[in-house]
Amino acid sequence: MSEQSPTYHATPATPDAQEILASPSTSFWLKDALQAALQRDPVDAANDAELLAAVLASRCAALQGGASR
Repeated sequence: MSEQSPTYHATPATPDAQEILASPSTSFWLKDALQAALQRDPVDAANDAELLAAVLASRCAALQGGASR
């Protein structure tokens, strides 16, 4: 893992937290995770979210490629 902190940028297509929490199509899991993250230090929460996204993307790629764990 790199020692540098990543830079986060919202794009015009990125919904804000309140839009995600208000959306009926948002999963309960994501709503719970977002609510918890909003109570944390934003840099720590963003770093953890980035790591989680990378782990889940790697797992998804492995499963789609026929690999098993």
